[in-house]
Amino acid sequence: NKAGFQGFGLTPEQKAKRVAKFTHDGKEYELNHGTVVISAITSCTNTSNPDVMLAAGLLARNAVKKGLTVKPFVKTSLSPGSEVVSRYFEEAGVQTYL
Repeated sequence: NKAGFQGFGLTPEQKAKRVAKFTHDGKEYELNHGTVVISAITSCTNTSNPDVMLAAGLLARNAVKKGLTVKPFVKTSLSPGSEVVSRYFEEAGVQTYL
């Protein structure tokens, strides 16, 4: 199937059929075509490039404000790498979204 805009060339009917079911902590979940799952945002250069980590914080803040929530099966973590980056997060008001 040729990759295309919005769904890799799949019809709406094909997209509706593509579901992955799984169980986590005794509860069943479904991942549908197009489901967004964010598991980690990492940067090995977060000390020398704190702007990259701050951009991740702004992205997380905007996602939460648009209604994106973290599913119980997604492991989240934050490791800013330095106190300076932690202060940037706090001053920018994004710490609570990460």
